[in-house]
Amino acid sequence: MKKTIYFLSLLTGLTACQVLELQPESSFTPANFYKNADDAKAAVSTVYDPLNSSNMYGQVMWILQDQSTDDAEWGGGRSTANQPKNDLDRYTFTPATSTFQSLWTTTYQGINRANTVIARVPAITMDETLKTRLVAEAKFMRGFYYFTLVRLFGGVPLQVTETTSLVNLNVSRASVEDVYKQVIQDFTDAETVLPTSYTGADLGRATKGAAKAFLAKVYLTRQEWSKASAKAKEVMDLGVYDLWTNFGDAFLLANRNGKEGVFEMQALGGGVGEGSLMQGYMRPNFDRVNGVAGFGDDPATENLYNAYNAIDKRRNVTLRLYSATTTPAAPGSVNFPCYVYKYLDPTATGNNDGSNNFPIIRYPDVLLMYAEALNEQAAGNADSYAVVNRIRNRAGLPDLAGLTQAQFRDAVLLERRLELAFEGHRRYDLVRTKRLISAMQAQNSTIKVEERHYLLPIPQTEIDVNPSLNQNPGY
Repeated sequence: MKKTIYFLSLLTGLTACQVLELQPESSFTPANFYKNADDAKAAVSTVYDPLNSSNMYGQVMWILQDQSTDDAEWGGGRSTANQPKNDLDRYTFTPATSTFQSLWTTTYQGINRANTVIARVPAITMDETLKTRLVAEAKFMRGFYYFTLVRLFGGVPLQVTETTSLVNLNVSRASVEDVYKQVIQDFTDAETVLPTSYTGADLGRATKGAAKAFLAKVYLTRQEWSKASAKAKEVMDLGVYDLWTNFGDAFLLANRNGKEGVFEMQALGGGVGEGSLMQGYMRPNFDRVNGVAGFGDDPATENLYNAYNAIDKRRNVTLRLYSATTTPAAPGSVNFPCYVYKYLDPTATGNNDGSNNFPIIRYPDVLLMYAEALNEQAAGNADSYAVVNRIRNRAGLPDLAGLTQAQFRDAVLLERRLELAFEGHRRYDLVRTKRLISAMQAQNSTIKVEERHYLLPIPQTEIDVNPSLNQNPGY
């Protein structure tokens, strides 16, 4: 007997539910599902779906990227009962910290779904152009998931074929180099096929620009400077991205998937189960929206707040510093009541029901990658100054000029911190520039960060069930 199942596709701009008449879920198999174009599109939807999970960009990724850096810290009268958050904050985490298992499992779920699409969709009789694009989207997402894993954990099991049984699942870790080869191949395959842009219900899908931007980030991470600058320039030359006039415009709900949005986690509030958590979880518990108190996740450090120039227009968009005299008033027990403000959704009626997309790559990130890569090739490049000064001028800051190569390097890293704060980049930037330890010491010398912390531990549960896995050094 058939039943009606409602699919809310993350790829449809999150504007409506698609109603499909399908077999009961218990009877779905690859053999009876991959029959037509609707099946193919639904399968690709499941590849994107982990992005909005609380185990990825719904929560875990921004907690991991912020609370393990100098941008956010519990303490000073603020506390959380969530031990994994405390462990990330204080660098007391272990392989048993549940955050890592959650992220690992969800990421590999996305990879296996991508592998299944890549294996099954080519055999479907359907429009060939659409078929090719859907496979390219799956490759893009597989590249994205592996890029996430290799940056956080180092070499990981590399599985690029569909898992069809429980046999031979004990896969050993591939080398970092081999994982990166696959990431580069997937993004390269995707960029040759994906369209430059979408309209209407397709907004939010992976694009040619997104694939190129991630390739630029891969090359930047690997310090392949000429490749990084060239790929970033290709994104710039597409002519589909630009800066909003005002920094705050990038975070307006009306501008989701707008001209700064190279790739975004899609979200939709309104009680349909696809809302974002940022607007509620990052807001403090004494600041209520529609009667709902926040949780105060990612509490901003005084170190970050003071990194902004007083005239920097980005500061008061990104952060809100409360006090005992503000409305709402902060409790006197909190020493520095500063919280993330850029993801506020005043229409949300629940902390997990915001309509804020998460900006995984925003166009200023591309510009700053371009500037950094050019500077590493030669100091004093006019184009590198031009793109950084565009971003600074929008923030109300004067031009940079006459810096040494080292000074410009420091200036770009600071601009990345200020422009992209709480957008999931800080830990990655500190790790790839080898500044994680020094940055954390400058922010709070009581937090003991060691060389081993440049990689996260392989989750203990994975080690326990897969004897072929070895642990990262020091854990």
